[in-house]
Amino acid sequence: MRCSAELVDRIGLSVTLRSLAVIVLGPDLMKHVLFCLIATCTGVSAAPDGAQLFTTNCAACHLLDQMVVGPSLAEIRGLYLGKPDDFVKWCVAPKKKRENVIDMPSMVHVGDEGLKAIYDHIMKVAQGVQAKKQDPGDPYKSSATYTARPQMQRIFMPNAGPAAIAVALDATNSLCWDAGECRLRYAWTGGFIDGFPYWRGNGSSVAAVVGTVKYTEAKSPFGEAKDLKFLGYTMKDKLPIFRYQIGTQMVTEQFTPLQEGSGFHRTFTVTPTPATSLALEFTAQEGVTITSNKGTMEGTKLTLTPADAATFTLTFSLK
Repeated sequence: MRCSAELVDRIGLSVTLRSLAVIVLGPDLMKHVLFCLIATCTGVSAAPDGAQLFTTNCAACHLLDQMVVGPSLAEIRGLYLGKPDDFVKWCVAPKKKRENVIDMPSMVHVGDEGLKAIYDHIMKVAQGVQAKKQDPGDPYKSSATYTARPQMQRIFMPNAGPAAIAVALDATNSLCWDAGECRLRYAWTGGFIDGFPYWRGNGSSVAAVVGTVKYTEAKSPFGEAKDLKFLGYTMKDKLPIFRYQIGTQMVTEQFTPLQEGSGFHRTFTVTPTPATSLALEFTAQEGVTITSNKGTMEGTKLTLTPADAATFTLTFSLK
């Protein structure tokens, strides 16, 4: 490690003093003195920065006063106050301690001195802090990220394929869209999802719907499409616009919440414009009213002229 400017100043090796030292001590002895001083500087090392090490290695899983992935700093302080060696041993070789919690990885790469610096940081910042009580279940459900609306999550959902996407349109209306089959699976009201079964099972389970499913679509309104391909999505106002291909035509599908009541608007675009009329069949379900701003709606069947099929919007009102 290089000698700091402050340390050089303390040593006092100014140009004038060096010149005087050469005169008094002689050049050979002066070389020996300088060698010793340089060796001393090389051995000086800065103490590990516990706050920085914590931010880099620990902050993603440990909050100050509440458990997220791992226990809060307040709880850790209660467990290890006055036991820095035990803290280091645990971090180097952690074991399974809590049910339904992701196992902590080893922090051996940080080193003992670094872990002791993290320990000192935790003991300091958590002093006098009380851990918040949490309801059982998803530890993320009260976080600012989870409660933000609108919101989209790629997550395993019930009654959907592995490429399911959960979308909270607003505080009341949510839906599940299946990217594998390029279609809406179902829509519900009352809340969003409880992802804890999925996170707890490390992807081996599915999230739970929070609320009541009001509309389920048995199949794509375009029918049994061939050459179906998901093309991804773009975001607008924090909501996805799904893009997929059916044969030679590209379709976009966008969902937005109703301004009043339960339900959503569903806007399609089809390019290039179909050469003939387009017929779409939706699922009839009690308590669901479907209307369209274009074409002719007969029950749950919508027929559109080629010009109308370029872009059209359906409204799903849910009771």
